[in-house]
Amino acid sequence: MSMFKKQTLVKPSANIKSSERRKLLSQICQVYSLSSTQLPKSSLEDILPPITKRATFKSPLGYSGSILFDNQEIPRWFQTRDSQLYPTVYTLWKCPYLIPTIQTHPHVIDIIGNGADLMIPGTVPPFDSRLKRGAVVGVVSKQRPGVIMALGICKVDMTRYESVIGRTGVAVEIIHSFNDELAKINREVDVPVPEMLDTTMPAVIEGEESEEKTLEEQVGDLELEETKEGNEVPPESCEAKSKEITPIEATNGNANEQQTSPEPEAAEEEEATTEQAEEEDDTVKLTTEEIDNFFTRALLQTIKLDKVDLPITASTFMSSHIYKNLPIMDSSYTNIKKTSYKKTSKYLKAMAKLGYLDVKGKDEDLSIIKLIASTTPIIENFVPHKINKPKSTNQQDSTKKQMNIKLLYKPTSKSRMFFNKLDKQYDSIYTSPELRTLLESYANKFELIGKNKKTIRIDETLATITSNKQGPQVARDQIFKQFLSNFSPHYQIILSNGEAFPIQKGQLPKITIITEMKIGRKIITRVSNFEKFNIKPGAFAEELRNKCSGSSTIGQATHNPAITEVQVQGPHGKLIIEILKDKGIPISCIEFEDKVKKKKGKK
Repeated sequence: MSMFKKQTLVKPSANIKSSERRKLLSQICQVYSLSSTQLPKSSLEDILPPITKRATFKSPLGYSGSILFDNQEIPRWFQTRDSQLYPTVYTLWKCPYLIPTIQTHPHVIDIIGNGADLMIPGTVPPFDSRLKRGAVVGVVSKQRPGVIMALGICKVDMTRYESVIGRTGVAVEIIHSFNDELAKINREVDVPVPEMLDTTMPAVIEGEESEEKTLEEQVGDLELEETKEGNEVPPESCEAKSKEITPIEATNGNANEQQTSPEPEAAEEEEATTEQAEEEDDTVKLTTEEIDNFFTRALLQTIKLDKVDLPITASTFMSSHIYKNLPIMDSSYTNIKKTSYKKTSKYLKAMAKLGYLDVKGKDEDLSIIKLIASTTPIIENFVPHKINKPKSTNQQDSTKKQMNIKLLYKPTSKSRMFFNKLDKQYDSIYTSPELRTLLESYANKFELIGKNKKTIRIDETLATITSNKQGPQVARDQIFKQFLSNFSPHYQIILSNGEAFPIQKGQLPKITIITEMKIGRKIITRVSNFEKFNIKPGAFAEELRNKCSGSSTIGQATHNPAITEVQVQGPHGKLIIEILKDKGIPISCIEFEDKVKKKKGKK
């Protein structure tokens, strides 16, 4: 069972020293039989990032230890007080060659993701020769053999099995999986599960890393020699060694001589820096007046070329038309905050004064109710400009994550006799159509169908499940609703590419969107309960900040501190609904409440 099956308490992380990182990297290479001299620098940084943070954790299951994070707070390694360092799935997706793997069936991956161990009958031979008792192994699906989805300890010597049919026992004791609380600690960055990975160990390019190491050893030898002598190194000796070993700064008068005649590597670096600075100087810097002009042109092009359904909210108008019709320029300028208006409301009111449109509402709650006629001379004479071409429909469809929500039901103790009589599995999960079919089969088997075929007679077993009295005829639809209500509800989210998230217990969750007015007459929109749909708070907040052109914050939900909430300035409920729909969230899973309009209605 995963040691992170239940929510784990993790203290704030802090950067570790570079010397400590080198020790940890050396320890990892020793434990996992790696050679730091044979791996390229990029691979070593994939194994343990240059910026590594450490935090302590305590699990309600009794485990405690430390976790190593990268600079994005993604957990990369972990260990308990009495264990070695273990890689997380995020490290194994970057370095799949670290540990041997054992294959299993795709549906078993979901079971492991819920905290179960890998049993011997669930494995797929043949087995790696390294799968010995006590070995650290990764569990992969036979469909994606390079992508490790769980980490565990091998409990038996798997190499002695050529077939697992009829075998019993635990093959791998799972300590961490892709769906446990350790993987969910990262709430800022959405790390997708890779489709396929190359498990070949990368090799160092001959001559690069070895030279760098030799240089470090030479510098270390020089410093050691100085320490042993206990005296200042003569200028002549320092000058001679500085020519052999670069770069070493001389401490005497030879420093000036070194600076006037830099070594080739230093000269190349200086030249590259100069070129980069020249490129930055060549970058076109726009003035506020020019950006204002571009936003005005975007409006004129919208009126001339776009079909706008009026009335339209300000946020939808900006995201669907104005931003899309901006001229081609650096993306850092495509924000209303870069203009002199600073706010969408001021920009639209300024355009209204120019006679280009009519608006209705106050502050941020604006709607565009009218646009200037396309036959007006200023629109007819307007010459459209080039814009950033949107992605093709096919490309958008390929990157779009469509979701399919499957509603599932698990039998309760009341229905045990029902499944026994049909000789069906009681400890299983069924869909609604499957349960309807089972109910029809039961009624036919025990001759419970009435004369008109639309009613079913209640026997003792059905009376127990539906809480009806035994004997009377009940309509099929009515009896099925009562029948279904006594099953435990579950749900599963499945993406269009076939990737299925683990089955979750409970009713289908709903994302809550609330638009309300805070003290000071500022309108905000709050979004909560989205994490159950695998939406990361950090990435979601940044997306809303860009698409809604307003500041966003992440915090605890006011109605439930255990739930994370993203808050964005402005009335953006309808736009956020469209953003969620683009992510594949069904509209039935979204609840929107506009408290601002309710207050206006009461007045």
